[in-house]
Amino acid sequence: MSRRVAVHREIPIDLALPLEAFVPAFPRGRGAFLLDGAGGPEGAGLARFALFGGEPVMSVCARREGDPSADGTARLHVRVTREGGEASDFVVTDPFPLLRSLLAERARGAAELAPLPLPLRTGAVGYLGYELGQTLERLPCLPRPREALPDLALFFHDWVLGRDLGTGRTWLSVVGRGEDEAEATRAAEAIAERVTTKLAAVEGPRPTIPEAPAREPRTPPEIAGLAEALGARPALTEQAYLEAVSRAKRHIEAGDAFEICLTNALEVPWQGDAFELWRELRRANPSPFAAWLDTPEGAIVSASPERFLALDAQGNAESRPIKGTRPRGVDSVSDEALAAELAASEKDRAENAMIVDLVRSDLGRVCRYGSVHVPVLQGIERYPSVHQMVSTVRGVLAEGKDGLDLVRACFPPGSMTGAPKIEAMSILERLEPVERGVYSGALGFFDDGGGLDLSVVIRAAVVRGGYARVSVGGAVVADSSEVAEHDETLVKARALLEALARTRSASP
Repeated sequence: MSRRVAVHREIPIDLALPLEAFVPAFPRGRGAFLLDGAGGPEGAGLARFALFGGEPVMSVCARREGDPSADGTARLHVRVTREGGEASDFVVTDPFPLLRSLLAERARGAAELAPLPLPLRTGAVGYLGYELGQTLERLPCLPRPREALPDLALFFHDWVLGRDLGTGRTWLSVVGRGEDEAEATRAAEAIAERVTTKLAAVEGPRPTIPEAPAREPRTPPEIAGLAEALGARPALTEQAYLEAVSRAKRHIEAGDAFEICLTNALEVPWQGDAFELWRELRRANPSPFAAWLDTPEGAIVSASPERFLALDAQGNAESRPIKGTRPRGVDSVSDEALAAELAASEKDRAENAMIVDLVRSDLGRVCRYGSVHVPVLQGIERYPSVHQMVSTVRGVLAEGKDGLDLVRACFPPGSMTGAPKIEAMSILERLEPVERGVYSGALGFFDDGGGLDLSVVIRAAVVRGGYARVSVGGAVVADSSEVAEHDETLVKARALLEALARTRSASP
């Protein structure tokens, strides 16, 4: 491919409608996305922007195939589809060199791009599924039922619509490409004119901030009853989950691991519009990393509170692992008591500390010596349905390292594996009867300028083929209570199950 020039334009535009109003104007099932947290812990600065893109110009999808290769890692079949439908196929054991070449191809001219008012100018938006870790480490790779979505899917966008939620200002960020600057400029102007015309044609009411439904007390048995009423089929029944927790504790007692993050998947029959499900979940459970991603194989609806990794243009990296959960109280007194209980819990503090150590070690593999630090240890953050114990770990990338090196060093998220990471993952393959798929992986963007922001895929549903798959889990340590661990999964599932129940009536 000949060297092409990239020309970037940031165009302030006056749009009164919320970005979600523009979703229906663009094709579905092709990689459109909306990243719009519009909610998060006070003072954390995580919910500042909303980002939308509806017309990807290239996609990369990868699936594991066959038996693991001779060195114990899985093989991936990767398909790269460019604008116009031209497709190229590759078989690799490590997807990152190919991803690096594709990102580098798009980043040509990125040095000339203007300073950003938005965290994403243009770039790739998508996810890395949990089992992609089988291509990075030696794991058992045991045959288990798989989720139908690819192990990796990234969609590359030449325009992104973004809004600063603090100021209300909106920009259309466009990159035009061509053989020279004049051709690239014309391409950028043509994209901008076409997209702004399409946006201007969308009509709707001025944005309002909907109120979240009143929070009512629900005991774990009541949440389990809701799941049953929805027809949810768990991969692990309650008894099987309790037994799996016991098995995990025996591994810990034997010294195989210190912490094991056990998860469960619920298949819920559900017909409807995944975007409407996202809107309802965002209304009821606003989160800083809420995301909707509409892929050809299915839609991902997420209300994640957890940042896996972020990287800015100066090489500053950040992870915000979560370990420790309590439900919200029914009034201010009980709410404060639950938050205080979480803050004082030796078990939750131990879980959080182990994952912080793991994340520090992962970042240390690619960050400058001495730069990795923990500015916030075991802070308590309040979300609409839960209290969370959250730590912040930061570092500065070492010279010669980039965002893909950072992701490769840290994937999958340590908060979803346990510690030590590889041994915990190996044990989990034997404890969990189905693969996790998108859940426990990472979702977000890789900016053309080298930055990235990825959330951990939790509090999420994968919607396809008449079903919504909801996965939940928790960290098992030596003193875990089997019943308490199961109850925690129900607390985490509550918001999604309620959103599924509320949107089901509108289903065809």
